[in-house]
Amino acid sequence: MHSTSLHSDRSAPATTRLDLSRIEVEPVDWRFKGFPLGVDRVTIGTVRDQGWRALEGDLIFPLMLIKERALDGNIALMARYCQEHGVSLAPHAKTPMAPQIVDRQLAAGAWGVTVATLQQARVLRAHGVSRILVANELLQPTGLRWLMAELQHDPEFEALVSVDSVEALAAMDVALKEVDCRRRLQVLVELGITGGRTGARSIEAALAVAVAVRESTALEIAGVTGYEGAAGGATHQERIALVDQFLGEVRRLAVELDRRGFFQGCAEVVVSAGGSIFFDRVVAQLGSQWELEQPVRVVLRSGSYVVQDSDTYDVLSPLGSRMARGESLQPALELWATVLSQPEPGLAVLNFGKRDTSYDVQLPIPIDLRRGDLRRSVEDEMTVTALNDQHAYLRFDPRCDVAVGDLLGFGISHPCTAFDKWRLLPLVDDDYLVTGAIQTFF
Repeated sequence: MHSTSLHSDRSAPATTRLDLSRIEVEPVDWRFKGFPLGVDRVTIGTVRDQGWRALEGDLIFPLMLIKERALDGNIALMARYCQEHGVSLAPHAKTPMAPQIVDRQLAAGAWGVTVATLQQARVLRAHGVSRILVANELLQPTGLRWLMAELQHDPEFEALVSVDSVEALAAMDVALKEVDCRRRLQVLVELGITGGRTGARSIEAALAVAVAVRESTALEIAGVTGYEGAAGGATHQERIALVDQFLGEVRRLAVELDRRGFFQGCAEVVVSAGGSIFFDRVVAQLGSQWELEQPVRVVLRSGSYVVQDSDTYDVLSPLGSRMARGESLQPALELWATVLSQPEPGLAVLNFGKRDTSYDVQLPIPIDLRRGDLRRSVEDEMTVTALNDQHAYLRFDPRCDVAVGDLLGFGISHPCTAFDKWRLLPLVDDDYLVTGAIQTFF
């Protein structure tokens, strides 16, 4: 029996730097909102040389920007957290869908990268990622054949795909029936939560999936997976109890599969879970005390940590400012917009809306006001109450000092639905000097 350990030949990231050359030569032009009008011969790679100041008229509002020090600090903090707790990290790329950010995560030691869709995998492969975990079912024949072709073509490429039913296995086998399968596609048997997303709803159903994998000529089992964030509960503590219960079932599935010999021939067993809120519970429940025949690699898939937020994750994440005992993740995304109108006392209308920011969890949170040389914090003074496509409604005490033309900065909630509104986001230092630009691929 082996306790938890990481094989030395697979412990390092499969890729340390990506090929970003195609991004760097992309011209910064009319396609990218927020960037200056009439710029000539500026590319994404030369944005850092322009001396633009994001809040002093060089860029166009509304504007979503990324604070570079917070971004890099978050990446470094999560990398240290994983190293200190003996787990690996495959950050979920669906949050930023930005190869330039993935490049920083890999350089900081990420073991691989997680995606949710075939398109996301294609984007990362196009930029050189060589270890991809697909945290979803992948059944479309064209997608499976593309992934299998990538495996046959590049011996350094590794892919792991989730599967949760015998029916899904059958569909995958049919899709790959006449495909070159010298290298089999590795699958993770997925356990799920009742009422949640994908995943077998019982140990017995998951074991049946493993049996089907063993009979396949195109697939091979590599481990188990689950998503604990789907756990319900009336309070956060109730959710934690349900998360722990579910993760205990994931452990029990891995132990039972090992006992029945399903992992024979595996160099290591991959056990993957961990979103952006309960990754500490994954560490506590799955991060140690394994006694399987093969070493176990626990892989977290957190994604939103990379820019954090000013609301939900800041409150609930174990590394958020409300819960962390030491260094904490910092909000790196900010939205800046202009007051267009004050048509009524206590109401201002701003020039951003649903096309510019996330709104599916909480509306943006006002944090700062600028008017010429005036710099003022407005936290707890005003509230965004509604968004149209291109307008925001800001409510405040009529005695509050707000004027048409003021520039207001906002924190956001749920970065996954903020990045997708912007094809190019400026990177800035703490003085809002533009230091680069991040391109997204949604």
